[in-house]
Amino acid sequence: MTRVEYASVSAWLPAILADFAGSPVAGWDVRLIDFDPARPGDVVALIPDIDTWVIPTKPSAHLLLLKVADLIGKSFVNVKGLDDLADTPEGVAMEIASTLQDHVMDNLNTTWPEVAVDGRTVVLEPRLGPDGTPRWEGRGVEPCPFGQLAYRLT
Repeated sequence: MTRVEYASVSAWLPAILADFAGSPVAGWDVRLIDFDPARPGDVVALIPDIDTWVIPTKPSAHLLLLKVADLIGKSFVNVKGLDDLADTPEGVAMEIASTLQDHVMDNLNTTWPEVAVDGRTVVLEPRLGPDGTPRWEGRGVEPCPFGQLAYRLT
């Protein structure tokens, strides 16, 4: 990813985190990291073993990383490379939301987020809409753009 793309992806992070208000993510350290393999010391405090698991194909290539850590229970730290998951900032935003959703479901040991539709429970999932914009979708539910999920769940 280029720095322009990094900036575009990082612009989605506040909307994504707003969707996780009231979930366990609210107490976690979630960071998008523009990692320069030539300067591992820049993130070694965040990811102590960064230089042992990131082997750059090009020493000058930057990597886009997502760090998710439970600050309260300190039960997990997860670092995920995002560069190969999507071709657009919106696609990467969807992957970030999906990763956070997986962590929340693991933490709660149940599906999340859920909405009631005609007496049945529907689990929403991050998807790209027809226009390429990330949103939450579920069968029989009006799509909800990123950044507005908290309003849908109240």
